[in-house]
Amino acid sequence: MTFDIIGLCGERPDPANAVESILPLSGGLTAYTAAERPLAQLCHPDGRLLLSIEEARLVQVPGEVRRLLGIGDEVEVPNPVWWVESRAPDDDPEAEAVARAFTDALVRGTGGLSWSSR
Repeated sequence: MTFDIIGLCGERPDPANAVESILPLSGGLTAYTAAERPLAQLCHPDGRLLLSIEEARLVQVPGEVRRLLGIGDEVEVPNPVWWVESRAPDDDPEAEAVARAFTDALVRGTGGLSWSSR
């Protein structure tokens, strides 16, 4: 299983900027891109995978994000919204912390909010 977290961004995000903003705080994380698909990965200095970041997707259908994630009307969701999904290994507290830090940096830079599987 994985810990899933989604950045719901009000402006088109630049995940590379968010990654760069957390690398100095991370104690030596390295960032990689996957050549075969639109994916970035953050790895611990010992080589273990901490976070996989999917390419941003534009969601233009009003209410679609609420429907997919079960978000109530009391929460303001940008429309249209840029959806950036990230996954971290479920059994690694450090990976969850990195995932949350990345998504917080992303949302802080674009406006919006985050949603997570816990």
